[in-house]
Amino acid sequence: MVKVAVLGAGINGLSTAYQIKEKYKNFEVTVISPEFTPNTTGDGSGGLWLPYLTSSSNELIEKWSSETLEYLKELWLTGTVHICLAPVYELCTQKKNFKQPPWLKVVYGYQELNDRQLETYSRRYNTRYEAGHTFTSFVVPPPRVLAYFQEQFQRAGGKLVQAKPTSLQDPMLKEYDIIINCTGLGARYLVPDDKVVPIRGQIAKVDASWIKEVTFDDLGHYIIPNVDMCVLGGTRQDRYDTTIDLKDVEFIVNGAKKILPGLKHAKLKTHWSGLRPGRESIRLEPEHINGKLYIHNYGHGGSGFTLFWGCSNEVLQILQTELNKNYISSRTSKL
Repeated sequence: MVKVAVLGAGINGLSTAYQIKEKYKNFEVTVISPEFTPNTTGDGSGGLWLPYLTSSSNELIEKWSSETLEYLKELWLTGTVHICLAPVYELCTQKKNFKQPPWLKVVYGYQELNDRQLETYSRRYNTRYEAGHTFTSFVVPPPRVLAYFQEQFQRAGGKLVQAKPTSLQDPMLKEYDIIINCTGLGARYLVPDDKVVPIRGQIAKVDASWIKEVTFDDLGHYIIPNVDMCVLGGTRQDRYDTTIDLKDVEFIVNGAKKILPGLKHAKLKTHWSGLRPGRESIRLEPEHINGKLYIHNYGHGGSGFTLFWGCSNEVLQILQTELNKNYISSRTSKL
């Protein structure tokens, strides 16, 4: 029996574990994590498909994000986890801040806003905008999607273990033939990899079911509605701190209310803060340590729900290649 440990129970860990268990049904696959949904960093995220705070080649981002977009479309069509298809508006108060995204050919209905449209949105959002674009994308409710993958993984025979390995050579990992590292920010200490850095995000979650479109501006504000709530954001700070900052609360809430004054009637559900796993580029590659195969899949920044399916596809391809090379053991390569 080939034993696989997937470290991390965020969207990358769970989707990767699920895909491995589905393809290699005879493998024993275990997800090991200090936290599971609803207590992961991913549970608090906005859940919008949008490459954000992530760095890798444009070709890889386009590949992974397009595969994820198509998978979200499949889930949306089934109505499985209440994914929403929503218009997205990114607006700039200064034209110099506007740049065409490298992934514009991936999304649905991309177009730059003309002067007439900018005038309309300037009036609607109480701010003068000089440039912007719009497209249609998917918004997911993160806790529902994480719970879905966790349930599907367990139904397929996967196991969950709540634990926190201290290194890739932790004694608790000795029994596993293959280690898949999806630990996000934890990779900074687990690998260790000092290229992984925290990108602090703070948001507010409110009840505002009348909002049906996603809005970003170049002042740092965003409004992301999903089926359960509306997410108001946000911050992007390079520091380790998840306590709620009252100055950030003021910036987030007042900024959102300036864009949509009707939000003053929205009931606050909670404030939340978490640390995104930033890195100069996503690490998605195999590594052999003392004869054991490790596959790293971390450093997604703020794009976990944008890249997860494409990245888990890549892990599967790497795993198959390594199995074919007979690097693990003769019994493994025959499965």
